[in-house]
Amino acid sequence: MLDDLFSYIDKSVDEYLEELKRLCSIPSVSAKGDHLEEAAHAVASIMDSIGMRTELHETTGAPVLTSWLDVDAKHTLLFYNHYDVQPAEPFDLWETPPFEPDIRNGRIFARGVADNKGDIVSRIWAIKSFLESDKEIPVNIKFVVEGEEEVSSPHLHEFVEKNKEFLRADGGIWEFGGAGIDGIQDAWLGLKGILYVQLELETLSHDAHSAYACYLPSAPYRLIWALNSLKDKTGKVQIDGFYERVRPLSDKEKQALSEIDLREEDLQEFYGITKFLDDMKGDELKEAYYNAPTCNICGIDSGYTGEGSKTVLPAKAMAKIDFRLVEEMDLGDILGKLRHHLDSEGFNDVKIAWHKGYPAAKTPIDHPFVEIVKKSNKAVFGHELRIQPTSPGSGPLYLFKDLVPMVSIGCSDFDSRAHSPNESMPIDNFVLGTKRLVVIMDEMGRW
Repeated sequence: MLDDLFSYIDKSVDEYLEELKRLCSIPSVSAKGDHLEEAAHAVASIMDSIGMRTELHETTGAPVLTSWLDVDAKHTLLFYNHYDVQPAEPFDLWETPPFEPDIRNGRIFARGVADNKGDIVSRIWAIKSFLESDKEIPVNIKFVVEGEEEVSSPHLHEFVEKNKEFLRADGGIWEFGGAGIDGIQDAWLGLKGILYVQLELETLSHDAHSAYACYLPSAPYRLIWALNSLKDKTGKVQIDGFYERVRPLSDKEKQALSEIDLREEDLQEFYGITKFLDDMKGDELKEAYYNAPTCNICGIDSGYTGEGSKTVLPAKAMAKIDFRLVEEMDLGDILGKLRHHLDSEGFNDVKIAWHKGYPAAKTPIDHPFVEIVKKSNKAVFGHELRIQPTSPGSGPLYLFKDLVPMVSIGCSDFDSRAHSPNESMPIDNFVLGTKRLVVIMDEMGRW
């Protein structure tokens, strides 16, 4: 049976690349609120075309799309995806326009192709392979496709609270994944949480002539001093109590890490560095990658940054910061500790203008569904799946944690540059990733 399905996939590559191009041409940038409903309807249209039932659920933000196919099977497979993408700026760093998909050198380039539209199309394609080959789909299928993942999914909880029964499934495939720097396929079993804050400061009623810096306070300097208090040169966060709720890795997770080679020299070459933060290496580096919370400045804005000079003393300054959180760390707790830290350091004038985020979550490393994914990967890619206990990135996995065991795999690779200019996806992985999904469905039917 699998040969027929694989044959259909091989014959229909061009058709689904065109489908993917159409979807990637929609600039559905959630940070700007652009074209989100258009993208939701485009995904719904693809699902409708293969006979799945679809429904758009309104939230106070972007709509959430559900789609399902009930074949009265014993087990159910759920897919979580998102149709929104990151902003594409700076545009001048793209070799081809970000929303005009281009194929070259065996890859398809477009904003959102790797994160996450390629995986949406791959998953629909896998289902279509059963239908076009006149084969019975061995599992019930459910999709949840949201439109605000790239802005921390602020309204997804509204949908989840009303639709928990729909979300219950025996296994789930999370949105992203692919091959690592060595070409080995990775599976991610968890995600760190995130707290994203915007700090704002106003020291003057209006900008002043820079000559008056001799006696007037500088907003950017004061904000820099506040930011400098948050962590030391080794990267350790200086907020009192920041690490007190960090849950250590389990013995099984540590065993999984012992089998992972982070290929430190390759990573350093890729990022153009000669050493990692605080000269970390080996187990210490792995511990940081998988289980260390972080504090990171995402951007700073103040004063004049245009061409030439403008001698100005800025009245206002702003910084965007993200904290990556691990299991047991509480969003409100860290937010309160940040406020207390700023106040105790004498920066009570630095406002937390707004914040958003969610906690960390993981799927147990020994869950039977993980074994199904591992077996399916070996059958298609010909090598053992590398199990990553969690990802250093974040997503709303916590909303699904008690409803479905999630494994994150996908069609990307180390060079996909998600969130960066020239985002791309290898076409070979697009094809093989789709075949892997077919095998997962087949194996679930035998479960």
